[in-house]
Formats: sequence, C-alpha cells, structure tokens
Amino acid sequence: MMKTEKTEKKYMPEIPAKEMEELRNTIKAASQKIIAENIERMKKADPKRPQTMKYFDEIADLFGQRQKEISAEKEKGKKVIGYTCLFAPTELILAADAIPVRVNSGWYDTSKIGDRVVPVEVCPVIRSTIGAKMIELSPFLEQSDALISVLTCDGMTKMGEILSDYKTIWEMNIPRVKDAEHSRRFWNDEIWHMKEQLEKFTGNKITRKSLKEAIEESQRATRAFRRLQDLRKGSPVIMGRDAMLVNQSYLWDDKKRWTEKTEALCDELEKKVQRKEWVCPLETPRVLVTGTPMFWPDNWKLPTLVEEANPQGIIVADELCSGERILNDPVGVDEWNMDDMINAIGDRYLMASTCPCFTSSDGNEDRINWLVTKVKESNIQGVIYYVVRGCMLYAMEYTRVKKALDKINIPVYYLDTDYTREDVGQMKTRVEAFLEMLTARVEI
Repeated sequence: MMKTEKTEKKYMPEIPAKEMEELRNTIKAASQKIIAENIERMKKADPKRPQTMKYFDEIADLFGQRQKEISAEKEKGKKVIGYTCLFAPTELILAADAIPVRVNSGWYDTSKIGDRVVPVEVCPVIRSTIGAKMIELSPFLEQSDALISVLTCDGMTKMGEILSDYKTIWEMNIPRVKDAEHSRRFWNDEIWHMKEQLEKFTGNKITRKSLKEAIEESQRATRAFRRLQDLRKGSPVIMGRDAMLVNQSYLWDDKKRWTEKTEALCDELEKKVQRKEWVCPLETPRVLVTGTPMFWPDNWKLPTLVEEANPQGIIVADELCSGERILNDPVGVDEWNMDDMINAIGDRYLMASTCPCFTSSDGNEDRINWLVTKVKESNIQGVIYYVVRGCMLYAMEYTRVKKALDKINIPVYYLDTDYTREDVGQMKTRVEAFLEMLTARVEI
C-alpha cells in the first residue's frame, strides 16, 4: 500500500520556523559533540586501535562525508529510499539504482519533541524518529524520497502512518507466523509488489542483470561482515564498540566501499591476532548484548558503560537488528532467474530473521537457537538483555530467553532504560555489579 505526500497534515503539529531552526541547530551541535566524544573514548580504549577505524570514524559523522555524497547523487537524479526496519529488501533498492539508508533515530533529545505527537509510553526509538522529522534534523531521513515502513509492531505501524504527513510511504506487511507455506507466499507477494513500486518510483527497470549484481554486492558485504564477527569469537582483538560502529555504518554507507574497508579492517585484525595484541586482558568477562536496537550516536551508553566499567567487560557479540543481524545471513540463489532471485530475497528476509515479532507453535525457536549458538561459539560469559521502556516485543520475550540461557548456566541481566542521559549513573552501578559477578565466576 502506498501513501503519498499531502499538504494537510493528519498528525504533525505545525512548529514555527524559528523554533524549528533553533531546536535543529541546538540538537545538531550537541550531536556533533557527542559523536566526537564517543570516538575519542573509543580511541582511548585501544591505544593500538586499527588504522582502518579512521575511515569508520569519518563515516560516523552523520552530518559529514556521507550526507554530502548522497546530496551529490540526488543532484544527478538518483533516488534515496529510506527504511525503518531490516525487513526492507535493500537488494531491490540497489537494483533499481537507488540508495538505501536506514532512518531510525538514535538522538535522545528528539524523543522529547516526538512526545508532542505520540504518548510517552510509546517506544522512544519511534518518538525520537518522529521528533527528528519534525525539526528536519536527520540527514538521511530528509534526503529520502520515499520510506519503506515495515509493520513489525504497533509503534512501527503508526510511525509510518505519521511520517506519511511528509513522505511517500510504502508499507510492508510481515506475517506473524513465518514457518507456514502460506506465510511465505504472502511475503513473496510483498517482495514482488515492492519491486513494482521501486520501478515505478525510480523510473528504472529492475532487470535480471541488475538484480543479480545487487545480490552479489550484498553477498560480498555479508562475507566481509561475517569475517569480522568470526574474528570476534576468539581472543579479544577489537573493542566491541568499534565492531558495533563498523556493523552499523553499513546502514548508511556506500555498500561497495564499506565492504572494501571492512575487508581491510579484518586484514589488520588478523595481523593483530598473529602478534597476540589483545585489546584487554584475556580474563575480561565476555558479554553478549541483545534486545532493543541501539542507534548511533546518542544511544551508545550501554557499550560505553560495559567497556569502561570497573571491573571492565568486553562486548564480543550481539543479537541486535542494529548490529549482527544486519548482514548475518546472505541471499542464497540456486538459479539466477528473476523468480528464483525474488524467492531467495524473500527467504533471506523472512526465514533467517530472529525478530521477536514472530510467533509459532515452536515459540519462535529461531531466536533462542541463534542466541544459544552464539553464546557457545563466542565463549560468552554473560548476557545483557537491553530494553528501552515502551519496546513491548523485546520486553515480553525476556523471560523465555532467560529460561533458555539458565539451562546452559549463562547469567542474564535485564537492563531497562529510556532515551536519556540522566540515568547513566544508575546504569553504571547496575552494569558494574553484573560485571563484578561475572569476574568472580571467571576467577573461579
């Protein structure tokens, strides 16, 4: 279903131009300061930080190089397609010669602006994204010519409708039970329909050749992505915050260049492994983070707290749709014809997903199996289950995840928070208590 731009807004209040400009400038300046501070802290954490991270530091400036590159491409007539969820088939966007960018907001301050439209009980990621649009703060959201809104939860569903006050919105319906043949057929219809909408909107036909090239580009990125995650399974050779930034920058960076830089980073890390240049003592507790996605730059407080704690921990894996779920599974094609490629894309986004939006007679075993496997492969000693207040899907799955990890004797800590800096002190106390317990277990 497509919703097009309208002059009369159904949801959004009118903000005076002066107030909008003041809010945008103030929050942008604060954001640039936070980006710089986060990067400096990450540099300080690893005196022998890989040289390739300098590239990712530059791309991490949301108001810098990449924003300018996309603006230049738009001037040449290229379309930008924003998306709010990993279910959006980026291979189709690339095949239509458009630029895919994820537009979820990681700014704390804009969530308070979003409160003017939706209740404070709503997930703050959603409130923040709405608030960012209200003051035209987000470069990638502003540059998007259309948005793919995936209906994974109630909040995401209404967010797409609210943003239709400003943007062309394409909604994608997700079947809640994925392990049924009729669900797969339904989802494949959604993929075909998205192909048609992209072709009409961009004016570019998605051909067998262009789709094959897009899938192969995605496969190359996946190989680089998985190579990085495999390096994290061994002794600590890269700080978790650095790896998480690399993973997340794929969401807005040029895909080919990101792949090349990630391969170069992996080359550096392999040399560090050979020299046994570990980023922290080998006995440092190894932590996995799961739960609500964490978006750069403000919502970086948990990774920072874990890796600057006393005692220190290190994040060696995550199960986040802003992290290791981005490219963990490749598109697997048997025959390079249009039908098989579309079916393969559908399977990659539906069957491989561990999103808690799914249910089944098996109780969404895919996510549990993924977590247990990751814990074993990465020698995880503790799991932090991170939830922003208002994120019901992840909050409701905690008990099930804890039961599964209790069976393999892995401690799990439920850490709830909001989009704010005000609770960092409280969170620090809670995180350090958990890490102290893990440290005692390691020493035993």
